[in-house]
Amino acid sequence: MAYARDVARKAAAESLRQIVDDHRVAGRLRGNEPALSVAVRETLQEALAHPSRADGHALRDFCQRRGWTLDEFDVLGHHLLTAVLAQRVGVEALVRVGAALTRVRQRLAGPAPGAGRPRPDRRGRNSASRHYAPPAHLPLPPSWRCSGCAAAWPCPTKQSQLLVEFGGTTAGLAVYLGACLVAATKDLPALPPAQARARFLGWLPRRRF
Repeated sequence: MAYARDVARKAAAESLRQIVDDHRVAGRLRGNEPALSVAVRETLQEALAHPSRADGHALRDFCQRRGWTLDEFDVLGHHLLTAVLAQRVGVEALVRVGAALTRVRQRLAGPAPGAGRPRPDRRGRNSASRHYAPPAHLPLPPSWRCSGCAAAWPCPTKQSQLLVEFGGTTAGLAVYLGACLVAATKDLPALPPAQARARFLGWLPRRRF
């Protein structure tokens, strides 16, 4: 619990520093920086310490009350996962945070137009949100090879696992892989940017978030 609080505090502070300098969302804060910091910290701590119960309600409430768009939330999610990654918490913790952000975004998006009664949320049966198990195919920095099969990560097996863990091609999965891409390009400076982007993001099934 103390570990989760410490990581949440540091990552919240760092993500807020990044957000206030990002022109895409900085103007939306309007003096609400303290409230956003609290919401991010509570969401991170919940995702890290209690992943089975994490729903990111604090962050969802902040965005709903201030009318943040989904695009603005995606910017926030990117900075948040990048800040968590900098704490070197490991991929398993990043998956937990990414899954929590995905659930927040799904609730912000609301039901699809024309939808009838909401469908039961079955993601808990096979996703990181309920029955989380450490994945076998982990990345091994600084080479970024797969721990399970030694292929370039994310290997085909891990790609399938990620789609299950995040419930498909979601915003949380995209920003998670983007954070991994940023870290990998620092460890692998000789890797061409276009090749790195294709490796980490190019395999995602095409869809609008």
